[in-house]
Amino acid sequence: MARRTGTAIAVVAAVFALFAVVFAATGEAPAAMVFPAGSIEPGALPEGVSILRWGRGFAVVTSERSDYVRALYGKGALLVLPLRKSGCLALRPASST
Repeated sequence: MARRTGTAIAVVAAVFALFAVVFAATGEAPAAMVFPAGSIEPGALPEGVSILRWGRGFAVVTSERSDYVRALYGKGALLVLPLRKSGCLALRPASST
């Protein structure tokens, strides 16, 4: 049982690491969920990065900059993952009406 649990945790961690690496390389997502290494202040975010949601231990941000993910890592982010602005369960694009 413990071996299966350990394997499952390792697989999930590998998937998150893969998402983070690909996202850092491409920076292509409507928004990003940022987990700081310590505490991050809104004023410490890179220029051109806008806050969509600020939570305890994470922030959801967006930017028009193509390098904003790398800039977030440069400011001390521990993990930056891609996120849809309307949530992970929103499978259809927002209407443009």
